[in-house]
Amino acid sequence: MNLYQEIRREVGIYQGPAVADGEALYSYPQLFAAVAGWSGQLARCGVGPDFRVGVEVENSADYLALSLAILKLEAVIVPISVQSSPDEVSELVDRIGVNLLLTQRTLPDSVELMGELDSEFRIRALRLPAPVSPVMLTEGDRAAFIRFSSGTTGGSKGVVLSHRTVLERTSACVGLRIGEGEAVLWVLDMAFHFVVTILLFLRRRALLVLCRAPLEQSMARELRRHRISLLYATPYHYRLLTRQEACPKELLASVQQAISTAMRLDRAEAEAFAAKFGFPLTQAYGIIEVGLPCLNSSVEPERLESVGRLQPAYRLELREPDAAGIGEICLAGPGLFDAYLSPFELRTARFPDGFFRTGDLGRLDAEGYLFISGRCKSVINFLGMKIFPDEVETVLNAHPAVRESRVSGRPEPGFGELPQAELVLNPGWNPGPELWRELRKYLLAHLPGYKVPKEFSTVSELPRTRSGKLIRH
Repeated sequence: MNLYQEIRREVGIYQGPAVADGEALYSYPQLFAAVAGWSGQLARCGVGPDFRVGVEVENSADYLALSLAILKLEAVIVPISVQSSPDEVSELVDRIGVNLLLTQRTLPDSVELMGELDSEFRIRALRLPAPVSPVMLTEGDRAAFIRFSSGTTGGSKGVVLSHRTVLERTSACVGLRIGEGEAVLWVLDMAFHFVVTILLFLRRRALLVLCRAPLEQSMARELRRHRISLLYATPYHYRLLTRQEACPKELLASVQQAISTAMRLDRAEAEAFAAKFGFPLTQAYGIIEVGLPCLNSSVEPERLESVGRLQPAYRLELREPDAAGIGEICLAGPGLFDAYLSPFELRTARFPDGFFRTGDLGRLDAEGYLFISGRCKSVINFLGMKIFPDEVETVLNAHPAVRESRVSGRPEPGFGELPQAELVLNPGWNPGPELWRELRKYLLAHLPGYKVPKEFSTVSELPRTRSGKLIRH
């Protein structure tokens, strides 16, 4: 089973538009022609079945065609955000065993450069070590994607999705109302949001309207240029729309559905959006291991903060609920991930009962609407991007001023959680703006900007358990 060939079959002879990227508009036949061109270039670089190809490319029509070409060759896409630091990319490449890295970065002369691929961008093909053994999945399925669940390498195992799995989960996503010829405004990082939504939109013969930075300008421009049917974005993006005078109510007159994803939607932001544009903004619940199991279609005020009800194909259990009915959210259904990569473990071995344990805590109301209460663990969600405190603390603790640190998230409407750091300083270092600037500069040299704490404070000591473990709550 090949995911790209199935998309080609479903699109069939449809001639309508597929991607709008600035002034350029590509039809489905033009998109597929671009895929053929990319697959030829990649094949000349040695890409074939089971090759792991890292894609560190900005959102663009090229990104879309390039990724489909990798799938066509039955190689494996390893999406890498362009926001990743060089150290983070290196670790990810090593842990996943990437064989070819496609990047827009300037590379040192010492690397083995396979060549530059034809593109609006300068995409460089970097040959890495010899091909690793293919990921052995059940029923002879072939891996299509490998992505760390957090979008980073820290504290994550690497999620493996097969061609069959992606087809199953996109087929199960019936709640996103988008059809042939209808347009969706795309503002998210493709490295984090490719597997369910973009491929689903292509299977539906929809039009992807890409917005490039700065989003404050491009969103309003593309909304004027196209009749958008679906908005699918984070609360941050909806906040931009709500607060911009350049986005009056009539600019969204064609929108049929506005879905917020990736982070908690604040009630005040949802109410402000509805007050300005005259229709509701609701939430969805997406997980890389599962897909998009929940969508909220309710306009009832008491359900504004719910992520909705299960889509028909899924099942949900709340394990070990407390007196308030809050328990760990466990999900089953089509399109669950195939395996973890590092260390390798099949899903069927990890979750033999068929339910994936999300690590999220939640409750259900009488009508089956799911409300998420928080995380079982300490992951920070900032603007839809997850931050592992341990990773940031490791870098902080390497600075000569810092004896130890604790990083946590402070809830902030419109942003999710702001990362903040408590520090125990070494003797001879004084807290204050000068040291905070130095620490930020130091962190930016080792981490992407979104992981850098936005606030610093000092304490005399950090709380620990009797066994010496840091207390995080």
